Amino acid sequence: MPNVITNPTNFPRRINNYVPAMMYSSDVNYNAPTRVSFGAPLANNATLVLNAGSLTAVGATDLSSVAAFPETYGRTCTYVASAANTNVITLYGWDYLGQPIREDITLNGATPVVGKKAFKSFLNMTSGTSSATTLSIGSGSGLGLPYKALRVGWEVANGAAAAAGTLTAAVLTDPQTATTGDPRGTYAPTTSLNGTNIISAVFDFVNDVNTSNNGGLHGIRQYTA
Repeated sequence: MPNVITNPTNFPRRINNYVPAMMYSSDVNYNAPTRVSFGAPLANNATLVLNAGSLTAVGATDLSSVAAFPETYGRTCTYVASAANTNVITLYGWDYLGQPIREDITLNGATPVVGKKAFKSFLNMTSGTSSATTLSIGSGSGLGLPYKALRVGWEVANGAAAAAGTLTAAVLTDPQTATTGDPRGTYAPTTSLNGTNIISAVFDFVNDVNTSNNGGLHGIRQYTA
């Protein structure tokens, strides 16, 4: 039977719990897959982080009062403008470990752009140029992972077996950049995210480090600047 990682809750924002080159954790099964509980993730919401925020002036939009994503390990974000716009948007926040994150996204007008990094909470957003349009930032379907994932085995939805969803592999680029994918990877379940479906999935996690001794279970350190 795989280990089961349930839903830890104590991840204070001001404490960075990232462990460089982390080799071991009591909740990871090194000889078999490990099951991760995601709880009941909420449905995607295109305005959960920012609803029609102004882009008419260059500067930071404070997001520190926005509620953190309720999903234990965070999730990806979506970005969409109200009209034609190719601004570069920079989002600052933290992952579930309390690591600061920066993500740069180029808008595609009114077509949503999906981010790659799993955010847990937020600091601010800046826009590269001014534009007479608005910006909404919401929650995407990619769920954050506790550790660096190599593969997904299967999914469980409301206690029943389900087809495995899509694992976006951990990005091993060292150092990370504002546009690279998440260093632990993200997972998009087959089961609908609606705040009711209780979802878990089974993963193989890896603790490998690179030639610079960076990586481990928590992956490469997140990028921020």
